[in-house]
Parts: sequence; structure tokens; C-alpha cells
Amino acid sequence: MKLNKILVLAVLSLSFAVPVVFATSYANLHLDAVGVVREGENVVFSGQLVDLNETVIPHRTIFIEDDTSYTRPDIILAITTTDPDGKFLTSWKAVPKDNGTPFHFYAKFIGGKTFGYTRSETYESDIKLYNSSTISDVVPSKTMPIWFKNASKMWHDGQIRDVDYSYGLNNLIDYGIIKSHIQINSELKFPAWLKNDAEWFVEGKISNDEYTNALGYLLDDKLI
Repeated sequence: MKLNKILVLAVLSLSFAVPVVFATSYANLHLDAVGVVREGENVVFSGQLVDLNETVIPHRTIFIEDDTSYTRPDIILAITTTDPDGKFLTSWKAVPKDNGTPFHFYAKFIGGKTFGYTRSETYESDIKLYNSSTISDVVPSKTMPIWFKNASKMWHDGQIRDVDYSYGLNNLIDYGIIKSHIQINSELKFPAWLKNDAEWFVEGKISNDEYTNALGYLLDDKLI
């Protein structure tokens, strides 16, 4: 029986960074085109972050997201950081969306004191299943995404900032993976001991539910 295939047709859309009203973009973020993959294989995302003078910007957090075409927040698919040359490389396991619409992949840098928010080109990727009767995973999912475990390790190791981790937590709240009534609009102030919990979560010493429930409790009680 042949493997079900996903045909990812990368179509370059608007090729400029999109600034937002609350921040000025002082950087340019480029995402390379996405190729063709099979179901269950990895989509590789790569690109580079530079300033307006084309000087590379190293050691910054990059989120890979899907620009949703329906009334839900954009969903994070992967997280990575730029290397000393300002380049980034990460991957995501290709699964279809829960509503069957195309993906619109883009990279995002949420900014900081030196460089403001910037966003890359967007690539529309139409995912087609050759066997429509196949039951497959969907996006978004209520299960713990791999990128959050990666983010938790990176945060514990000091590779990403509190503001980046806060942004990731808010995305999980938006999709009901973390249960909380709080909407995160700024950088959270995390207690130092929470990094120990993040490490235990990554190592499997505490479960996904134990960690997300603890985060929801801390948020709702305004302890972070």
C-alpha cells in the first residue's frame, strides 16, 4: 500500500515584512521557500534575520507560524534561534489542518529593545491527501506540541527570553492546551524555581498535564 502523500505547493505571496502599529521594524526576516514532502515527513524551515544594513542578527528567537484563514489566532508550529550568522533552521512534521484549508507558513521575530517586530514572507502550502479516508492527526491539536517542549528546554537553558516563553504560553492558552482565564499581553515575571519544573517537564519527570495545570494555576492566581 502506498504511503499517503501530502503535496505542499509553495507559492510565494507578499514578499515584505509587515510592521504592526505598536512596533517599528528595524530588521528584515527572510524565510526560504517550502518544498514538497510526504505525509509524516518533516517540513524544513530555514532563513535569516538581518538588520536594515544587511548585518546579521544572531541569537534571536524565531517562531514559525501558520497564518490562519479563519477566526482563530495564528498557531505556532516550531521555534528556533538564529546562529552566529543570523541564520535559522528547524522542522515540523507535516499534518493536515482540522478544517482542510491551506497552510500559510511564515517566520516571526517578536522584537525587543534593540530590534522591533518583523515578519517574513508568507508561503501558501496546499496540502492534498491522496486517500481522503485516512484518519490522520490534525492542526491545531489539543495535545502538547513538540515545539513547546523545545521552547521549555531553550528557556531553561537561557537560549530564549522570558518574553519569548510568555508569547508561547499565550498561544497554548489560545488553543486550550493551558487552561487559564488570563490573557497574556506582556512579558511575564517567572519565579526562578519554575525553570526546575520546566526541566523536569522536558525530561519526563512530570507529565504534560502536571506542568500545564501548574502554569494555569500560577497564571490564574497571578503568581507569574
